[in-house]
Amino acid sequence: HKASLVVVPHSLLSNWLDEAARFAPQLSVRQHWGAERQRTKESLSDADIVLTTYGTLRSDIALFGDVDFACVVLDEAQAIKNKQSSTAKCAKLLRADRRIAMSGTPVENHLGELWSLFEFLNPGLLKELPALQRALETTKPSDDVLGLMRTLVRPFVLRRTKRQVAKDLPDRVEQTLYVELEQDERQLYDELLLHYQASISKK
Repeated sequence: HKASLVVVPHSLLSNWLDEAARFAPQLSVRQHWGAERQRTKESLSDADIVLTTYGTLRSDIALFGDVDFACVVLDEAQAIKNKQSSTAKCAKLLRADRRIAMSGTPVENHLGELWSLFEFLNPGLLKELPALQRALETTKPSDDVLGLMRTLVRPFVLRRTKRQVAKDLPDRVEQTLYVELEQDERQLYDELLLHYQASISKK
């Protein structure tokens, strides 16, 4: 028997506990979070599902890295999009028979973020292509690079649209509201704008 590890943002812990109780009441779920948590290998092995947060994963990576899990699930997996972050490095130290990354925004800035997710999911899949790796860091990769990426990752991606998951939700509604600032607010806004424009231009 091996436990499965689910890593979530702190704000989703209670939601996962509720959903597990609702859809899989036969499974034992252990919440590994907070000052009172047991920091032993046995405490992570005697449950079906271990729920923890990204912050706790970083704090207890020596413990987590010493356990063989049946499955590791990362919810809101864009938390590891930066390959240099400690969160991403810790996630890649986890050992599991299967790995799942769930995200509504797997790519927010550039395709390199997708590369980071795949280094967790399928280490080495994209690593052997240095030319591709360089192209992933650019904000506008060529059509050839995009096509190659689609071909490589398609077998490992299950994409579900909002219409497939929640048919009762309406189409996205956009509303633009213009807010007139008072004189004091406008002055403060302009000062911040100039400060950050200067800061960005230096870089």
